Amino acid sequence: MRWPAASRVPGSLSDALNARRLPVAIWLVGGVTIGLGGRAFIEAVSVAALVAAIGMIASMAALYLVWSGSRKRTAALAGQIAELRSLLDVDPLTGLMNRAAFHSVLEDAKLAEHEMLIVLFFDLDRFKDVNDTLGHRVGDDLLKQVAQRAEAAIGERIALARLGGDEFAAVIPWNADSVPQEYGSAMVKAIGEPFHINGLQVEVGASVGLAVGDPSRLAGRELLRRADLAMYAAKGAAKGGFRVFDDVLDRHEMRESSVRIELGRAMVEDLFSLHYQPLVDARTGMLSSAEALLRSQSSALRDVSPAALIATAEASGQINALTDWTIETALAAAVALENIPVAVNISPIYFRQPEFVSRLMDKLLKARVRPEQFGIEITENVLIENLDAARHSLERLREMGVKVYLDDFGTGYSSLSYLQNFELDGLKLDKSFLRNVGDRRKTSQIIRAVTDFGHSLNMRVVVEGVESDWQARLLQLLGCDLLQGYEIGMPMPLPELIAYKARNAEHAWQSSQSALAPTDESFATDPVPIFRASR
Repeated sequence: MRWPAASRVPGSLSDALNARRLPVAIWLVGGVTIGLGGRAFIEAVSVAALVAAIGMIASMAALYLVWSGSRKRTAALAGQIAELRSLLDVDPLTGLMNRAAFHSVLEDAKLAEHEMLIVLFFDLDRFKDVNDTLGHRVGDDLLKQVAQRAEAAIGERIALARLGGDEFAAVIPWNADSVPQEYGSAMVKAIGEPFHINGLQVEVGASVGLAVGDPSRLAGRELLRRADLAMYAAKGAAKGGFRVFDDVLDRHEMRESSVRIELGRAMVEDLFSLHYQPLVDARTGMLSSAEALLRSQSSALRDVSPAALIATAEASGQINALTDWTIETALAAAVALENIPVAVNISPIYFRQPEFVSRLMDKLLKARVRPEQFGIEITENVLIENLDAARHSLERLREMGVKVYLDDFGTGYSSLSYLQNFELDGLKLDKSFLRNVGDRRKTSQIIRAVTDFGHSLNMRVVVEGVESDWQARLLQLLGCDLLQGYEIGMPMPLPELIAYKARNAEHAWQSSQSALAPTDESFATDPVPIFRASR
């Protein structure tokens, strides 16, 4: 049967249709129907509709050819995608798992199939020193070698990852022969061996924490948390060691959590106060300044030492708000004391804030306190992290007129190097130096040498922990500038310090004879008190 002719259909197209060169049947919404065999017709056909039909046919054919001809390419692309996805789970530097992949392992239900698991967590000691002194390229090469040694030290494992920076963690299956301490010892030994990088010998250490538990009872993340706590316990005890999480650490963590809660409550309910301990001039006995010391009225914190309280505040992030309050309260005391400066201990965490100096200046302006009436005491831990930033902050503080003292001098391993690199107003000799003073000649010689050294750098020397007339007399004769301790005055509330100041102005040292240097033999005899601070 021939197709009926249509005036709107070009001859060539009509011929093509009649010749059945398009052996298909298509329904076009525009009203075009083309059929083969039987009754067929074309109605309301436009050239545009037919062109669209032909275009659709061509497109479908092209799609089919693309699909059929690219199945191999599609399969290859799928393989590439799978490879890219696997790379998302890999630390690009070391080739180990990354943090996201490791946490996925910890959350995998298959872990519960193991009777017991060991989770190991470690970071590197002195890694920052390597980066700062030898450069980040050496640091990266070091991390690569650490990863290789960790793999060898652990052996069979479920997972080993670099969590970021210099932190690594592993999940190890438990068996009858497993001894957690052996994994910790092996890791400490492996990382403690010298590394050879680009002709350099690099030495670091590892602090390792381990946790053991039944994965059906303890989540993987909880085991990692416990291993993390154990690692910090190892680091605090002695760098380059390991610690297994135990009931002691568990109780410690529970206590720390309780202290954090009570600390926050005490801040909200205004249960903190400051006591002030006087510092006197060693030559005249006149009140020179006061140190602000934190005290808590919370019954729940009564048995927590100030040092432990500050450590908890630093770990929890509460130290910033607590230090803000301490500075503001101390500035109010400086106003009340008029010409007696007040000093505050500054945490390394607070000191390292980029806006620290600006914030302190704002507080001084708000309290209307001259910078010369305020001082800060820092330990060498403040200076360790970033020498350049610390130096810049100290320079700004001293340009303002704020006095800066290095506290606990003599207890760190590198205090002398800090005195060479930083401009300070003075140093506070740690009270541990006074334990054997008078009994051991060497102790007195050390105090005199440190005092002379401080004076050569234009710094004042303060001695803490003065608890007797004899110590005060000796320290005066050894040339120390300022004395602080229970013999001079106990930490006291502000009203009592104001009264102390009034008494001190009337009579400082009560002299019975001239202060002459005692002979070495007299150090071992009962001294005759030369002066006593008025209290």
